Amino acid sequence: SAGHPPELGLAHNERFHLFLSHRWNSGQDQVAVLKRQLQLLLPGVSVFLDVDNLDDIRNLEKHVASSTVFVAFLSQGYFDSENCMREVREALRVDKPVVLVHEADTVRGGAELHALRACCEARMGAEVLGYLFGTDAVSRPVTTWHRITAFQLVTMRLIAEQVCVHVAVVQQEQRKASSGRARATGVSAGGRAT
Repeated sequence: SAGHPPELGLAHNERFHLFLSHRWNSGQDQVAVLKRQLQLLLPGVSVFLDVDNLDDIRNLEKHVASSTVFVAFLSQGYFDSENCMREVREALRVDKPVVLVHEADTVRGGAELHALRACCEARMGAEVLGYLFGTDAVSRPVTTWHRITAFQLVTMRLIAEQVCVHVAVVQQEQRKASSGRARATGVSAGGRAT
């Protein structure tokens, strides 16, 4: 409701609202800022960032699966990183909602978006390209990363809005699935016999 931060619940099998996927040498600083800013905008949001939360590199896929939304920070070399590709493949496998953030400043690790798309298709194929970027008919929005404070606030609001929408949709789907199971078993979602 107006004037109050959104309620961001997590499913029983999820630990994070967002998983921040990024290339270390071209996106680490930016995603650290992104995480801090999101935590200010969305009190209570739980954000996975490898330097803060990764206990073992072998657990990357587990952390993707235990997050509600997959955020891909697209920068130079993103699609050349084997770990980023592991994360993308897992997000596709478990059908995570995707938010794309693009570093356009080539001096600061950015890359042209068309070059990133081409690299994605060449390295990962059409299925991953469609999953991440959408189709020609329905493309996925890509939010450009900005450093100038006024523009960065707009960037953060756009990202936060997408995250909130995805979290709300996932929560609604889980409630429907839960109430459907309850009707099928004769037990209400609150555990009462019907």
